Amino acid sequence: MQYRQLQALVATIQKGSFSRAATSLAMSQPSISRLIKDLQESLGFELFRKQKGRMVPTPEGLAFYEEVNRLIHGIHHLENFADKLKKSTFGSLTIGSTPALATLITPMLIKSFVDQHPQVHISLMVDSVDHLLKGLAEQKYDLILTNQTEHHAGFIEEHLTEVSWVCVLPAHHPLAAHKIITPADLHGEILLKLVDEDGMEWSHHKTLLKEHNVRVNEQFSTQRSLSGYGMVAAGLCIALLEPFNAAMWQSHHLVTRPFHPRLTYRYSLYYSANRVRSELSRAFSISARQAVSRLSEYP
Repeated sequence: MQYRQLQALVATIQKGSFSRAATSLAMSQPSISRLIKDLQESLGFELFRKQKGRMVPTPEGLAFYEEVNRLIHGIHHLENFADKLKKSTFGSLTIGSTPALATLITPMLIKSFVDQHPQVHISLMVDSVDHLLKGLAEQKYDLILTNQTEHHAGFIEEHLTEVSWVCVLPAHHPLAAHKIITPADLHGEILLKLVDEDGMEWSHHKTLLKEHNVRVNEQFSTQRSLSGYGMVAAGLCIALLEPFNAAMWQSHHLVTRPFHPRLTYRYSLYYSANRVRSELSRAFSISARQAVSRLSEYP
């Protein structure tokens, strides 16, 4: 048996005729007929029988087709897998990132890396912390960039940076006149509440309010800093948010002010502990840490 003969069998049964099978395989009809004839001779039983002028699969032919079709699917899987390995040889990375990082920072880190590795193909996928960790465990990503998480089992963490969050205000808000915002300034304000998710708890926010006995109005809440910026821009509230995306909102009459005492969160790169890291992923982590150290605008 030859692979081409098996292809001819599958195409003929799936397309319903020798002529349509020939078209799908970019071959002539006599070539398809010859392949089927040679396959029948090697098998020792009929695959097709002529009925009312048409070639109809025999019961044996249909049973054999089912096995061959499974084999063909397996070969296609191997071909796709080999293609992925081929691309990996030339360089490819699949990177997962949280929305807040994926909007500006992760693309900047990718740009810095690609400047040094111009032929590398990179896919940037965006999701929540919990889904990113699950995807990393399932080897959907080479690495992920996210807020530091306590779920370390099965993962290798590389610290990326620690960032001070800022107070985000509508430009017309009275607190916008302050150079620095303190916990006492928040008392009685409508302060956006960040909602915990699996894999990410905003514990520093809670600790800050508790330690300074600050009572705020938590009328509005969200789980994403990007939507938080939007809610502040709409004049609904003020917020303590990451500074990464502040520049995107300058035209929306928003201002940011430093917050003291510092409200900090750590960000890290994560890799699967059950997978050998590629040289490209190692190179990316080095490049990312170097690039982040040059971003002086994030205190």
